[in-house]
Amino acid sequence: MMFFALAVFAVVLFVFAMDLVHRTPAALAGGVLLVIVGAIGQEEAIEAVHWETLGLLVGMMILVGILKDSGVFGYLAIKSAQWAGGRPGLVLIYLAGITALLSAFLDNVTTVLLMFPVTLVIAQILEEDPIPFLIVEVLASNIGGTATLVGDPPNIIIGTVVEELTFMDFIVNLAPPIVVILLVTLGLVWLVHGRKLHTSEEDRKGIMALQAAEEIEDRKLLVRAGAVCGATVIGFFLQQVTGLNPAIVALAGAAVAMLVCGPEVEKVLHEVEWPTILFFVGLFVMVGALEATGFIDAVAHSLASASDSLAGTAMIVMWGSGFASGVVDNIPFTATMIPVIEGLAESRGYDAATTEPLWWSLSLGACLGGNFTLIGASANLVVAGLVAREGMTTFTFLRFLLWGFPLTLVALAISSAYILLFQLG
Repeated sequence: MMFFALAVFAVVLFVFAMDLVHRTPAALAGGVLLVIVGAIGQEEAIEAVHWETLGLLVGMMILVGILKDSGVFGYLAIKSAQWAGGRPGLVLIYLAGITALLSAFLDNVTTVLLMFPVTLVIAQILEEDPIPFLIVEVLASNIGGTATLVGDPPNIIIGTVVEELTFMDFIVNLAPPIVVILLVTLGLVWLVHGRKLHTSEEDRKGIMALQAAEEIEDRKLLVRAGAVCGATVIGFFLQQVTGLNPAIVALAGAAVAMLVCGPEVEKVLHEVEWPTILFFVGLFVMVGALEATGFIDAVAHSLASASDSLAGTAMIVMWGSGFASGVVDNIPFTATMIPVIEGLAESRGYDAATTEPLWWSLSLGACLGGNFTLIGASANLVVAGLVAREGMTTFTFLRFLLWGFPLTLVALAISSAYILLFQLG
């Protein structure tokens, strides 16, 4: 039964990685099939779903959906272009910086969806190819999202499953290397591409003439929704004091926002990416089946035998996660690796503190590895789809690879040094 469960999981990953079938029905079909054949029991399947993860995703999607209607994200994007003086190279860096900052607290997919239309407008005014701007923004979104619990789906999964890790733990342990990685990445982007970009004085004046304030469509909504979002983020920071699960904090923020901002409930619920939520349900059931049939334990023992040292294991986890996330979506890979690390820690007798570097290695590998290829992370595929919808054909797998692969190698090298020197040193 273990090999059947593994085969189903592999087939599901293949069909949506190759875009043969949408990932949501593929994952749901795989999960239901494994329940029907008895690879996992019905009650076990329900318990295998990480409801905290789904609650956090739904809550944050509702909050961002309400705040988006205020126009604040367009305002920030235009302001960043004006702060750069309308110079294309600096605009590229500033937009990437804004994207990384937003992605630290918002879902990556939401962030790139918000940045996409503004980026097209700015590139059109500057008469520049928008593809390099969009690729760098995608890379920045995956980097910035690594810094916090809510920034990237792999972190959301890790943070909601591993109860010992708090919102502040993610910031304290991941933000320092991510800041360094972002600065190095943007520096390399500037040296290789940004400094070569030039524009006419007329086009630069066009950027400076944009009225960022006009992007704010509803100031009352901005104040109310902004206050609720701010309070929600504070709630994440105070997790150790309140003892509240991040999912409860996010759902509470969503409920308050719907009450005080008065949006149409049906419209707000459309902001939730229900296909993603249902995809998670199917995914968690399939991973639960892999665990129930003994596959996870087998992988854990293989991993344990690959290196006897904690440092060696951390490097295997990080680089293995990084390369794997470049081939398959980092969401299912992370969900699969969590019980592997738990089994590994149990077999070696690691306590929670000793195991922590392995969680940070998994996070850095899975999140940053999503930048290796176009299919490595959801945000990458979303932007590729938006570009295709606009009739552009230059956002290709190879073009993304030429940007993402070398920059991700640098990012993982920096991450390795951080884990070895500051987590295990």
